[in-house]
Parts: sequence; structure tokens; C-alpha cells
Amino acid sequence: MPLTLLLRLLHEKFPATLTADPDIRNASVLLATGLIEAEFHLDHFGYQQYESAVVFAITDAGHAEIASLQTGNVATTAEGQEWPVMPLDYLRKIGNSIFPLRIDDPAEINSVAVLNAAGMVEATLPPTCRTRQNQQKFKQAVVLRVTPLGRTALVARRM
Repeated sequence: MPLTLLLRLLHEKFPATLTADPDIRNASVLLATGLIEAEFHLDHFGYQQYESAVVFAITDAGHAEIASLQTGNVATTAEGQEWPVMPLDYLRKIGNSIFPLRIDDPAEINSVAVLNAAGMVEATLPPTCRTRQNQQKFKQAVVLRVTPLGRTALVARRM
């Protein structure tokens, strides 16, 4: 679970390197939702799989999420709006699209990254960057398809 990793990172000395596949997937979800600052390193075999993630810090939003977990409250942003963006709602939005689907909006790219990490879509993502860097670094994501797991999630949401 990504939040379990977030709690574990609370006690780590930064930068922390993660090499286990589940930790790397969970870190990608935490980065996509703005809870950590991290970089991911691809393998050198051409498979486009991450071999490691380096976590630099837990963001203010990450610390707010940890505090909300401890108190049981819903996390809110500095503007007082509810967090997070709902990737499953985005999956529902693109579920019947014609693929490949090109995405330019940074918030939608974050949703695609979360869905890709969860195995609900297959997508190519722009290189990840540290979350405090300029959002213009995000270029484009391409959703190749909704996976069978994603289709199952869509059916379950309709009921």
C-alpha cells in the first residue's frame, strides 16, 4: 500500500533508495499524488522498467496526509479543498476512448501514472521529475489501453 510506504518513509534518512518492485510502484503513486519528491531510474536493458527509486523528501501534502491518518480526518490542501484527485474517475472518463490516447494536462498525467502503477492501464509516461520542479517538465503521456484489471474496476464502479 502506498500509504504504508509513506509511513515507513517517515522514519527514513533522505535520500532513501528503494529497489523492491512493490516499493517502486508505491513510490510512483506517492509521487504522482504529490506526497513525496522522488526520481526513478530505468533499467538499462530496454524494458522501460524502473530498477530503483530515490526518495528525496516527504512533501507538505505528504505530512498533512500522515497527520490525517493519525487523527482520522480527511486531508485538505492549503486552499482548503479536499484531496486527492480521483484516478478511478479519470479511468471512467477514458474507459471508452480510442487508443492510443495522448494526455497533456499535468493533473491527468498524474492520474495516468497512478493507474499505470496500479496496473489498470498501460501507458508511456514522461520522465518523472522531482515534484517541486516546474510543472512544464511534464510533456505528454500516452495511454495505450485499459487493462483487464482496469475494465474490471470500471464494471465494479457502474453497479
